[in-house]
Amino acid sequence: MNLSETGLITLKQTPVSADIIKEKKLRKACADFEAIILKQMLATMRKSIPKSGLVDTSYAQEMYQSLHDDGLAEKMAHTKGMGFGEILFQQLTGKIKPTAAK
Repeated sequence: MNLSETGLITLKQTPVSADIIKEKKLRKACADFEAIILKQMLATMRKSIPKSGLVDTSYAQEMYQSLHDDGLAEKMAHTKGMGFGEILFQQLTGKIKPTAAK
């Protein structure tokens, strides 16, 4: 068996940079932070809806809505999101410079 057939040579030639790993971790942390913000926004928006007396809400229903909001916030933040995570990432990495106040 030849080493090039197993792909070991390719693995040895492409080391993963520590900067790339740090960038991925920071990007994930920023997306997770955005998910927390989005969850709070969803919870606040849900509280602003007036409750009608027609249907009582149970503890189970409130728990389900909370879990649904968690999942929705995670999905939103880790896809395109609102952009909070990306702006935070750019600010922390120094990729955007603050604009001068006029």
